[in-house]
This record gives sequence, structure tokens and C-alpha cells, in this order.
Amino acid sequence: MEEIAFINGRFCSLSEATISIEDRGFQFGDGVYEVIVARRGRPFRLAQHLDRLKRSTDAIDLPVDYAALNLPAVIEEGVRRCGFDEVMIYIQITRGVAPRDHVYSGDITPTVAATFKARPVHTHARARGVALETTSDIRWAKCSVKSTALLANVLIKNAARRRGFFDAVILGEGDVVRETAVANIFIVNDGAIRTPPATDHILHGVTRGYLLECAARLGIPCREVHFSRSEMLAADEVFITSTTMNVMPVTSIDGSAIGDGKPGTIAERLLGCFCEDTADSE
Repeated sequence: MEEIAFINGRFCSLSEATISIEDRGFQFGDGVYEVIVARRGRPFRLAQHLDRLKRSTDAIDLPVDYAALNLPAVIEEGVRRCGFDEVMIYIQITRGVAPRDHVYSGDITPTVAATFKARPVHTHARARGVALETTSDIRWAKCSVKSTALLANVLIKNAARRRGFFDAVILGEGDVVRETAVANIFIVNDGAIRTPPATDHILHGVTRGYLLECAARLGIPCREVHFSRSEMLAADEVFITSTTMNVMPVTSIDGSAIGDGKPGTIAERLLGCFCEDTADSE
């Protein structure tokens, strides 16, 4: 088993992977990314992830010949080569290498990079639940684009960690809840789920969409609707979701216990549905 990379058509070891200093991804954060998990050789929701990747490149006016690139074959080969049972696949596409200039031309060849590593495990954190804090939104206005320019998210997440929290809930105007620095967020009251609607203010999470399907299958009422910080703090349950975490229960926010301060039953039911469908080992 080995962590490997794919750079512009060539597989190599992670230590050998290099990209030009003139790449616009490095110079401007001019690129997008996608994270996919493969379990026992099978990428989960691959079509949905690749559809979102295309939406992101389209949104930043980055033309990519996806047919020639054939990412499904690249992913299949990378998963096979690395040899991990559970693989985290990170794909990044930048506008490419060009002299540093804010204005870009249309004839630059995109840089396509991917890494294949062992998927991180969150079993212990999930069993006890995590603590979050709230913070104001300092990000750009197109959070639905999975941009590589994640400095604001990095600052938010690291500030939360320094204060002893797992992550931070990002609040918009009027203390409206959006998402966390790395995940979508759900609240539960009286057995019914709410999650912020899929606007430009949040990432349209693939796991988020999948869990909405799971909720419908389980007969759990679910609405995509705005809610406030105070409504979140008064919820019976809160949980966050992402590709790498699946479902992560939240047991406190800003020092206040959520519900009884323990992981909730709705999150557990949704995780069970997820594990059943994906043969997840967590």
C-alpha cells in the first residue's frame, strides 16, 4: 500500500509529484477540487462527484475535456495502484501554467492532479460526538463552487481548533446558519430534520444529498429551510456531514449542550442507512 499521485496523465509516488510554480492554482487559487471516497475498490457516488466537479469548472470558466481526461478510469487505476481498502481521492483541476497575470487566456492547458491516500477514520469522535463554536462568515460569495481558494475556511477551522472545538458553524446575516468550515449541517426537532437550502452560501454536498434520500427512505420528515443560531441551539439533535466523515453527531455548540449532550438517534439511524448502502466499516 502506498500513497500515490496522478499529475497530468502520469502516476507517481506522492514524494515525486510536482507542479510548476507558475501554475495559476498556486499563484491565484485559480482552480477547483473534489474529494471522493472509495470503499473496497468502489468509489461512492462517483457520478454525483464528477457532475459537481464539472459544475465547478464551468462556474469559473475553466474548459476541461472530460471525455479525453476519462476521470473514472484514472480513479479506478489509482485506487488499484494505492492498494488501500478505504481510499480518499483528492482531485484538483487548475487553469494551468501561465505567466502571472490576473487576466487569463483561453488557450492554457489545465493542470489535472489527484492523490490517493488512506481514508481518515472518525470512529472515536463519532461515538462521543463533537463540540462546535459559531463564527461569522468571512468567505467569498460563491461557496457552492468547490474552489481551491480555501483560506477563509482554513482560518475558521484553525481558530476553532485552537479554542478546543472540532469545527465552527458559519453564520450569515441575522445569525442564519449556513454550514461549518468543512461540512454541511442538519438539526432535528421532534423527529423532523432541517438543513439549510442549497444556495450559493453553502456547498452542495454529495453526502448531504444522499442523506436527504436516506431520510425519505426511512420516513423521516426533512425540510431544506433556513434556521437561526438560537433555533440550532434549541434543537434536539445536531449533526454534520461530509464525504470523509459521513455523519458526525454534535453534542455541544458554544459550550451549550445539544439535547441531552449525547449523539442522537436520528443521526444514528441515518448512519446505519449509510453504512448498509456502502458497506462502510466505521
